[in-house]
Amino acid sequence: MAAMGESGLRAFCSSGSDFGEMVNRAVSYQTAQRLYQGAQGRPGAPDADDMRSRSNTWVTQNDSLIPIFDNVARPVFGRVLVRVAGRDEPGRVQSRSDRLDLGILYAPTAQCFVSIGIGAEETTADILYADGRSRGQSFGPRFDAGMSFGPVWSAGIRYDHLKYQGDSEVNVNTPAGRLNIARDNEYTRQYLQADLIGRFYPNQLPFLPERSVLRWTTSLQMLDNRYEQFTDSLGRQTSEPFGHHERLSLLRSGFNVSRSFREGSDWSMFGELAYDYQFDTNMAFPIDDRSVVTGTVGIVRQLARGKRVQVFYDYYHHTRDRRSRSNISLIGVIDF
Repeated sequence: MAAMGESGLRAFCSSGSDFGEMVNRAVSYQTAQRLYQGAQGRPGAPDADDMRSRSNTWVTQNDSLIPIFDNVARPVFGRVLVRVAGRDEPGRVQSRSDRLDLGILYAPTAQCFVSIGIGAEETTADILYADGRSRGQSFGPRFDAGMSFGPVWSAGIRYDHLKYQGDSEVNVNTPAGRLNIARDNEYTRQYLQADLIGRFYPNQLPFLPERSVLRWTTSLQMLDNRYEQFTDSLGRQTSEPFGHHERLSLLRSGFNVSRSFREGSDWSMFGELAYDYQFDTNMAFPIDDRSVVTGTVGIVRQLARGKRVQVFYDYYHHTRDRRSRSNISLIGVIDF
């Protein structure tokens, strides 16, 4: 799988940062809308322009390829991905998401791969603003594919189709006392990502320092959530902040520069700067901030061929300062 690593496709396949950011955006928008709606009609109710979202997240993940038939021209690998993530939006929501992906990766040539698998995820959340909690499980197929077109260009695609089932409850203070409201939750989440990746070295771009690599990526990302309707414990029909169909689509483009500490070193560092624009969404109220700048810095340790660990920090900031997120990640890619 050396060609897969050199082309950037192994990093594309193992990364969950883009999917995580899309889900985090949706949660931020949903929470802001619920708070805004709940405050209307009360003294001092905020205007839409007053709504903000600030969150902190963390991720630990390992993605491994395990040979099944590797001594052949068209190898087959088993794939195991374990991901644990947490999110804190102070005073609003604290959540945890644990995911396991199992699949098969097939490489018909040295320049391409196809992977099919199953993803399972458990999500729990404390809803601080409503003294509530939620818990549920997601399950469904995942598809990845990628192809290298030469020493510079490659492309990758990812598609997830997960079915979520769970329940939630909130506690509301009323003149008659404390009222508990419980409900079931069920929705389908689809995620599509398509990336075009270019990798450039000093022999191609003379202005690059020695031992450095410049990577340019343009990405299309689409999130689609469709909710089922239920009756809550008070006999009312359930409703969602943006109706029973949510959509979010964006284009992102950015540059990543990495450089080893010295010749032959197992350590390297990298920085990335990206910009994206949400060109289609029905979740743009009360937070309507379509453009986001992302900065990333990190350090990588190459343990052996096909084995590396990296730690990096991401900061996502909407250009109108309506939403921001800080994230720290520990990511392992351990291929056997």
